[in-house]
Amino acid sequence: MSKEWLIVSLVIFVTILISGCGVWDQSQGNFTPEYKDEALKFDYEITGQVLPGQIINMKVRLTNQVEDDINNVELRITDFYGLDLVSEICGGSKLGNCGIFTECGCGPLSIPSLDEKEITFVFRVPSQNEIAKIGRELKPEFTLKYEYHGEATYFIPILREGETKTTTKIELVQSKGPIHVDMERGFTSSTKDWEVSGSQFSVIFRVKDVTNTKSEIIIGDESNEFFQIYLNEPTLIIPDFESCRDFTQEGDHYKVSEITLPLRVPLVCAFQCSNSGTPWVYGTIQVKYYYNYKMVKTETISVETEII
Repeated sequence: MSKEWLIVSLVIFVTILISGCGVWDQSQGNFTPEYKDEALKFDYEITGQVLPGQIINMKVRLTNQVEDDINNVELRITDFYGLDLVSEICGGSKLGNCGIFTECGCGPLSIPSLDEKEITFVFRVPSQNEIAKIGRELKPEFTLKYEYHGEATYFIPILREGETKTTTKIELVQSKGPIHVDMERGFTSSTKDWEVSGSQFSVIFRVKDVTNTKSEIIIGDESNEFFQIYLNEPTLIIPDFESCRDFTQEGDHYKVSEITLPLRVPLVCAFQCSNSGTPWVYGTIQVKYYYNYKMVKTETISVETEII
């Protein structure tokens, strides 16, 4: 192999390596991962030919695409679609008694950030006679559950009295994960991208699943501590609880007892801002929330046969 070809091959390899995983900062020489809202990526591969009556290995790979660890991961087979489970390799505990009509799978598992877990299911493919009844396209269903959390921060520039402008703007910063909290101003006397000391404004909180708008998720538990709102300084932004019926105060934060998705009516809370100090300052509204996520995946396995 020539020296020139070796250099070209090396460049191609490095490009492929980094293109699907993150961004390379040439000025700093640092590699920055690209986290994705689909927290757990579900991939699978099947080894060998899929023939009637054959034994096949289905390797499922769960990849953590968010910044933090994902805990209490459970993967169950909730519809075998004619497949017969022979065995499974979990790398952890098995769930339930496995049979054709019984849920089974692996968990609980913990998957570190940008790491992955592989689970192998060994199936027996239906016989020729069975395939004649159910068809050649087998569609087993998998249900994936895990615990995760999110955080969203709403930055609102607050001008002191007498100030008339600022180059800063309202900004929302949202962590990665399937559940997002969007915040936007509702009623306000300001037409600008900031508020002035003494003004009142409302904030609309929209909680949604950005990967599946129809998913049914409940945020909250018996302790009512799973959806919490924090203010950076009570002197900067003060809630008006006459209009914040969904919120109650507890210590240094405000909470919502329970949120069910899809959320039909957004949460609304009014605030009054104050800034008696030196020039403009950011008032922040920070939301922290925890949830149990569930997603259902149906995969198609084609059996190689002449049967119609």
